[in-house]
Amino acid sequence: MSLVTAAAIQVISELTSCACLFTPSDSVYLSLRYRDDALRISLYDGHPHHTHRRLAAACDGRRRSLLLLLACVMHACGGEWGFGAAPEPSGGTRMWAVLPRAGARAYGRAA
Repeated sequence: MSLVTAAAIQVISELTSCACLFTPSDSVYLSLRYRDDALRISLYDGHPHHTHRRLAAACDGRRRSLLLLLACVMHACGGEWGFGAAPEPSGGTRMWAVLPRAGARAYGRAA
């Protein structure tokens, strides 16, 4: 297994686990795209964005705490990640991560 693959599997696992905890439906959508020397990972779940400010903040806080390991991996790889309301008409939540190839290779060697 390549060193980039090990980091990618960890990132995809963290995003998928979180999405499965939040989605009220039985499906999530995963998209992988390699562009500009980075793997771009997007995952959509059916969890709607809350309109009430406190509910939205609590939900975002819970999701962020569940993604703590993802945050550590992305920091070690020099990548970016985030989540928010999905722009698609069906709604839900979009989580994303950009995993640079060079950072992922360095992460694999450090492990």
